[in-house]
Amino acid sequence: MSKKLNKIDMLLLKSLAEKPLYGLKIEEEFNKLYNSDLTISSLYPNLDWLEKNGFISSWWVEEPPLSGGKRRRCYALTQSGKQALGE
Repeated sequence: MSKKLNKIDMLLLKSLAEKPLYGLKIEEEFNKLYNSDLTISSLYPNLDWLEKNGFISSWWVEEPPLSGGKRRRCYALTQSGKQALGE
């Protein structure tokens, strides 16, 4: 690990503590919970770092065509992420 968990990293982990979320939901939850106005594009570098260092995992989900058919990347805590939160 080249850096330690910073405040935003910890807040992102807390945002994912209850359930897996996709990018825009992470942005909504993060901003609602922490009275912030960060955009998902500013949060992605933190999400990438958290995944590369084993705190979260991600996978692609395809919505059904009748629901818009979008591909979304979902993120969830790993065991290491839970341990970082003290769970």
